[in-house]
Amino acid sequence: MNVREMTLAALFAALLAVSSQFSITLGAVPHTLQVFVVILAGLVLGARLGAISVALWIVIGCFGLPVFSQGKAGAAVLLGPTGGFLIGFVVCAYLVGRYAQGREITSFGSAIAILTGVGAVYILGWAGFMASFEFFLHKPMTWEKAASLVILPFLPFDLVKAVMASYLGMRVRQSLLKAGLTVANK
Repeated sequence: MNVREMTLAALFAALLAVSSQFSITLGAVPHTLQVFVVILAGLVLGARLGAISVALWIVIGCFGLPVFSQGKAGAAVLLGPTGGFLIGFVVCAYLVGRYAQGREITSFGSAIAILTGVGAVYILGWAGFMASFEFFLHKPMTWEKAASLVILPFLPFDLVKAVMASYLGMRVRQSLLKAGLTVANK
């Protein structure tokens, strides 16, 4: 990894840390701008760097810097109700970035990649939420109840953020390609 790539990964990790602080708590899982930045990281940086930037953000938070939503920090956050979502963000950035690599981005293709990435966030977040309640809080719940708490209230907002991130990410990536600051197949 060269200095430019490290700088870009650190920049998006910082953007993710800032976006995490804009939160509204609706139930057990806070609603933030994280999905927006994760999708941008994948579209702009590609699969490898996008996933690295999100993983860097998680590592920084696990070492104690308050970069997670509502100023939370520490490795215990990964075992809490939102831990699955954090892992899902890495997968989302990778999946969205995998599509963005090596081709000109179309609106339809971008939508499919983003829906796949956001779907991964929801599946891993849902599973992590269930596991947290089952194994750490000893309060098992049904899959339907968990979905009503961590998916349904957030889906409309995340779809709006995904559309905005897609529009902005496609424009930024195309501008970077045109300027020669990134290559399409990297």
